[in-house]
Amino acid sequence: MNRQNMLRITLFISVLAFNPAVAQTLNQRTLSAIETQEQKTTLGSDISKRLIEKGLEKEAAERLSQNFMETHSESLEKMVENIVSSGIASHEEVVAYLGEEALFRKDTDLSKYDVLVHMLTHLKKQTKLGKETLAALQKVAFQNRLLKA
Repeated sequence: MNRQNMLRITLFISVLAFNPAVAQTLNQRTLSAIETQEQKTTLGSDISKRLIEKGLEKEAAERLSQNFMETHSESLEKMVENIVSSGIASHEEVVAYLGEEALFRKDTDLSKYDVLVHMLTHLKKQTKLGKETLAALQKVAFQNRLLKA
């Protein structure tokens, strides 16, 4: 390493050491990137666990859930969060539905109203949903479309 590179590295480290605002900003960016990656793997691992509970081998379940997470939008975790926070379905129910979709390699778009209606009728084993539930599904579909855009 030549003197000029050593000087640059020393200067960079001293700026980080003596300027806590710069260090804090870098730290926050790093933590948010790690958190986003953990959220993505959390949903994928939940789907994988669900598939293992259904009787798939661990490697096959992990491969299916990984493929499912890769083919769907990056905002899938937030979409699931919207569904759960609206009180329409629990996290476990949504993971069960997504696990089934991953198993059969179906393309699932949680920003579409008809997909959400199908998911809920499938989960609740009901053929008719109430007006309040349908209104909530419409609101969630709109929120999820905004996330996708």
